[in-house]
Amino acid sequence: MFYIAERKMVLKKFNKGIRQFCGLGTRATFVCQTDPVDTPLLSAADKSSVPVWATGGRIQLSIENYAECISVAHPHAYQAPTDNETSLPSAKTSGRKRCGNSVLRTKTYLELLSAYRERNVELSKIPVFLSPGGGNDPEWRLTAVEETDFSIASGIVLDGFFHSGHEESTDGQIADKNNSSLFSLLLAVCKKLPPDLPRFLTGVWQPPDIVLATKCGVDVFDGSLPYRLTRSALAWIYPGWDACNTSDTNNATRVCAHRPYIAFPFDDSAADSTAVLYTTPIQSGCTCFACQRHTQGYISHLHIAGEMLGPMLLMIHNSHLYYRFFEDLRLAARTNRLDEFFRFVEPLRFPRELLAVDKTNESKSASVSSLNGTT
Repeated sequence: MFYIAERKMVLKKFNKGIRQFCGLGTRATFVCQTDPVDTPLLSAADKSSVPVWATGGRIQLSIENYAECISVAHPHAYQAPTDNETSLPSAKTSGRKRCGNSVLRTKTYLELLSAYRERNVELSKIPVFLSPGGGNDPEWRLTAVEETDFSIASGIVLDGFFHSGHEESTDGQIADKNNSSLFSLLLAVCKKLPPDLPRFLTGVWQPPDIVLATKCGVDVFDGSLPYRLTRSALAWIYPGWDACNTSDTNNATRVCAHRPYIAFPFDDSAADSTAVLYTTPIQSGCTCFACQRHTQGYISHLHIAGEMLGPMLLMIHNSHLYYRFFEDLRLAARTNRLDEFFRFVEPLRFPRELLAVDKTNESKSASVSSLNGTT
């Protein structure tokens, strides 16, 4: 939403929607209120407006302005405004009063949006995904589901689950406790949701967690994992379930026992294996463009030089494997083997401390320094 809010007047003059504005061709567009990658700096929702966090800071949108942004962007679907900033530091949980306010405010937002949809024919034609509030409080979450009118909904967005605490926790016990609470609550919520509406969960991106959420009843996930990996200069190594899909459990464990990523750029200790690095793709057998045309050594060189092509190639590779992961997930769901697939992906968990590093800024700094050194 922040991208649209910053460019509302430009999009209005363009008058062809966000899809053509961004050159997305025939791809579908969905507008979320909050970027699932960026944790809000603070809770800033009030009774009549929601915050969106843009590159220049916070933009406070009234529900009418929110609806206007959707009208000028004309996406295929969008998330209804919601008070989803209910998280507190990892050692705590959201207070009941805060979670209760989330439910009440979200209900008010929906009433205002519904009234605006009745007056705006074009907006009423755009499918809307409702997002019940309630934070991480089970009672308020279930109350929000029971009191939400899903008659205008084309789908449901589930967000605000331990958004800050769960993401940033470095304490293993706290993280495990939050993880268990998250999926217990998610399962209870999904059981109460209308069965005919797709459930879209944001903010959950670790492969094992995606499988657990699928078992809870979630249908759609945000595509942030490839970006998170690329931003931290990590390449996903995913052999595919078929490579390890065998009745011999011990053999499968041996085949799949690997570190699930390669970190770029390589350090000086890799100098002795330069010849190998410059003949080896990111992942042997991968059919993506990056692996078919380029090598680990070349991609490491691009990151050292601060070249834009380095992150671009990683994004291609990581996205390719992300699609492959979901192909395997759908196969496991169709064949009723989600438990088996979970055991396969359980070791494929990425260290949070690595993904907290944004190396794109390092690349930009390297490029600027290089240019300054040549002038």
